[in-house]
Amino acid sequence: NASALLESAGHRLVMDCGYTVPGRLRQMGVGVQNIETLFISHLHGDHIFGLEEFGFRSKFVEGCRLNLVVPESLVHALWHNILAGTMREPESRCHLRDYFEVYTIREGETLQLGPWALQIHPVNHVPHAECFGLKVRADGRSVAFTADTTAGVAPFFYEGTEYVFHDCSFLPYFPETVHTHFEQLLDYTEEQREKTWLVHYDDETHQRLASVEWRTIVEESGMRITESF
Repeated sequence: NASALLESAGHRLVMDCGYTVPGRLRQMGVGVQNIETLFISHLHGDHIFGLEEFGFRSKFVEGCRLNLVVPESLVHALWHNILAGTMREPESRCHLRDYFEVYTIREGETLQLGPWALQIHPVNHVPHAECFGLKVRADGRSVAFTADTTAGVAPFFYEGTEYVFHDCSFLPYFPETVHTHFEQLLDYTEEQREKTWLVHYDDETHQRLASVEWRTIVEESGMRITESF
């Protein structure tokens, strides 16, 4: 599951929350009580199915509510189409806001939450399913996450950012893909490629690194492969 943990001045933000994320964070020594804010880019399971555990743990174990930042156009479907099926309490009018402190965000605006200045921008992923990338500014630094996207993201992600964590697939390319293929990223400008960190690739990528030839191709592209904690 593609996700990221950001830290600034003692505050922590999690970018996307698939079902493996809560357990993976615990392996890193980071529990619910150590996180303040979650951001959700779109409504696919590998980006949201960990919310149920975070919601239950924060409400019933820690007695708190995490900040949940959701693109405004997705918040209704997140609860009514997905989470309510397992998180709505019987005989109650329970809502997403009973589990999280919900903040909605729209394209073109900046949400300031603690040290985080957050901006979103739509990306092309699956037809007829909205997906948003995220730009984060904090402590004088700025990074961007494309989330799941096809190639050719908007200049928004590279303008004023130090690094861009970009969706990337190394699987054989096919025209109907809903992710960016590595070969397509080679068409990005040199300046963009030097900012680019590759994420969300398949599990076999680390096996490919054993090949000197393959590793050289990646290194010569100017882009870097993100290593998980």
